[in-house]
Amino acid sequence: MNDTALTNLSSRMKNDFYVGVVGSVRSGKSSFINSFFRLMVLPNVNDEFLKHKILDELPQTAQGRQIMTVEPKFIPSTALEMNINDKLLNLRFVDCVGEIIPSSEGYGSDLEPRLVKTPWFDDAIPFKEAAQIGTEKVIFNHSNLGVYITSDGSFGEFKRYDYESIENHLIPKMKELNKPFVILLNTKDPNDKKAIDLANEIENKWGTTCICINAINMTKDDCNNILSKALEEFPIADLEISLPDYIDVIGDDIELKANINEVINGVEKKYNKVKDVERICESLRASELFSSVQLELLETSSGKASIVLDLDDSKYKEIVDSLLGDNCKNKADFIKYLYTSKKANEVYLQVKEAILQAKETGYGVSVPRIEDMKLLPPAVVKKNGMFGVKLSATAPCIHMIAVDLESSFTPIIGSEEQSKMLMESLNGEDVSDDVVWNKEFFGKKLSDIVNDSMKSKIHSLPDRSKDKIKNVLDKIMNSQRNNLIAIIL
Repeated sequence: MNDTALTNLSSRMKNDFYVGVVGSVRSGKSSFINSFFRLMVLPNVNDEFLKHKILDELPQTAQGRQIMTVEPKFIPSTALEMNINDKLLNLRFVDCVGEIIPSSEGYGSDLEPRLVKTPWFDDAIPFKEAAQIGTEKVIFNHSNLGVYITSDGSFGEFKRYDYESIENHLIPKMKELNKPFVILLNTKDPNDKKAIDLANEIENKWGTTCICINAINMTKDDCNNILSKALEEFPIADLEISLPDYIDVIGDDIELKANINEVINGVEKKYNKVKDVERICESLRASELFSSVQLELLETSSGKASIVLDLDDSKYKEIVDSLLGDNCKNKADFIKYLYTSKKANEVYLQVKEAILQAKETGYGVSVPRIEDMKLLPPAVVKKNGMFGVKLSATAPCIHMIAVDLESSFTPIIGSEEQSKMLMESLNGEDVSDDVVWNKEFFGKKLSDIVNDSMKSKIHSLPDRSKDKIKNVLDKIMNSQRNNLIAIIL
């Protein structure tokens, strides 16, 4: 792998490659930055003056307990504009002071703390305070990728538990900031089984990629591997999960579609990083709903992923049976159902807009179709001393009126106290509408009682009144007048 990893990661950062390097003191942060710049950055800098300037700004490294980085430092001091693979990117690292290991040297004491300068305050502040503020400032305000460096204690004068105590304090803070970051385990031998097992343990503990490195003896392949893994820690920008087209055209009222959506929504909530795309596929494969799960696309540079799901023929039959119900037992029933549905759909398409208008505004009108129009015989007419021919047509114009039909039921059950008890049982916070509708009064559900009352009102409207309403609408529509006076006796 060449510099492609660098450009891909830069694309995800919108060409602003700003990296915050944090962790405990004496863990190898400065060594990592030195190695990375010498391997990945300086070879791409053609300006010799600028190259030497960057070399001068690289942080110091040394062995022992003495803290070398005494103030947060931007490297280079101004963002470096680089052209890699014909793509411009702005690059800058931030080296933190680092959380203090108590047995380290160079930070003073609680009584006489060492004061250090930071880019965020005019005055010098205590070393410990700078270390604590530095991590949050660097990750949240000055970088779009974090690198946390820790150690297994295989080099230097500190033990594994010294670094582990800082991890338990800092890594949860970094996760709260919700910025992508990777963990680097600085070790004497990155290929040692103990180091690899420890890296896996750290990764499982924090849910963040952990990579074994030797910060002093890094290679370009190590750098590219870190960049590639870091890219996978970014959130998924666009996840497309494709289903068979016959699933897309049905609603969640079909049980199978509801179950499919529940599974998909579950994995989307559980996993949200690029590295989790394979886990999403594995979780979907674990479901018995899908016959195949294929990862069609995964672009780490853009965060786009596409997964194609397929269902076996039994699921298709399950949907057909659910739609047709028990009315379809042979081919004749099936064809009859299709024919009836076709006719019903023709009617629905004619009145669809009127229904939608009625639901929204209370009143809707369907536009007549050409095939429903009937030409009347032409007639000679005289107007203003001139003659002409009048051509007329009629067509049914269906009006939809949404009327708020009210129905009530007043069961007489006894005393006032009993009535209040019933009312409280119906108004409880945990009582849903379904529970109230299914409650029985005198051996009959409330929903049936109310429905029968509404049907009675609807059927009680006399035909004479219906004719009058139609005549009124005919006159309003054809007289081109908007005024209406209604007298109801």
